[in-house]
Amino acid sequence: MDFGQVVVDWFSGLTPDLDGIYGNARGQDMSNWRSKQLAAVAASGGAAAAIPGLHLVGMAADVNFLINRMSVCSYGIGAIRGYQNSHGNILEQEDIACVLAYWADDENIKTAMGSKMAADITAKVAAKVAGKAGAKLIAKELAKGAGLLIGQKLAGKIGAKIGAKIGAKIAGKGLAGFVPLLGPLVGAGINSYFISSISDSADEYYCWKCKAVSSL
Repeated sequence: MDFGQVVVDWFSGLTPDLDGIYGNARGQDMSNWRSKQLAAVAASGGAAAAIPGLHLVGMAADVNFLINRMSVCSYGIGAIRGYQNSHGNILEQEDIACVLAYWADDENIKTAMGSKMAADITAKVAAKVAGKAGAKLIAKELAKGAGLLIGQKLAGKIGAKIGAKIGAKIAGKGLAGFVPLLGPLVGAGINSYFISSISDSADEYYCWKCKAVSSL
């Protein structure tokens, strides 16, 4: 099993406390929320690569922490957007698969989020349940339509894209960690890139989702 697949399995195994994340993040300023997550992963990435050679021992814990923060940061952005738009808690476990697919530039998710497909998704949701309760079904329908999940695991094609995108940069951290002083800088920088870029994708996704909820 390659490292990219390990990363995908870590994401697939996440069991986020969505109610807890919503309660913690909903009233926070978006910039502050993002900055806190960014600072946490930068510190973790730098510390893990502080001692050349031994950095390989800390990498697994660092990557696990990074994946957790990517997930929490994304859901937190959804909590803030849902609260700001008076929708309440719109978080679904399937949201992270949608965010990751959007982040990985998957054409299926972008097509599914287009105006015609989005209208089909909201129509299907509205046929099942109207109003705020429907917010808990949008990501499920979107992930299904875009073929993102098999059960609760990322489907093979999108999983490979996500695993490759993350795995390549993590491998770069491993190599840089052998160089004194450079390792911590690269480790912090790569972790910061992941949080910053996933945050942008999460914000775009949840802005789309809030519009979808408003149309129910």
